Amino acid sequence: MLSKVSNTIREKRKKNIKRQVVLFHQDNARPHVSAMTDWTLYTLEWDFIHQPYNPGTLLSDYYLLPHLQLNIDGTIFHSNDEVINEVDRFLDSRTP
Repeated sequence: MLSKVSNTIREKRKKNIKRQVVLFHQDNARPHVSAMTDWTLYTLEWDFIHQPYNPGTLLSDYYLLPHLQLNIDGTIFHSNDEVINEVDRFLDSRTP
């Protein structure tokens, strides 16, 4: 699939060659750790933009985010205090 993307980009850039580099933005999806995906990105010579590292954020924090989102999905908050209270309530309800 990345090869198809690369070919499409190459075709479109023939008309407009202002930018010579393709930047691949990594998100929290797991395909970027696949050896084949990694090799394809290397052979296409695409630059890799990594997520900024925040030492204050533990990896375990990422586990909670989807559960928090499910918990508050569809909720309408009328103030910042309501948001803070709901997040505190959610975190207090989780077992360590």
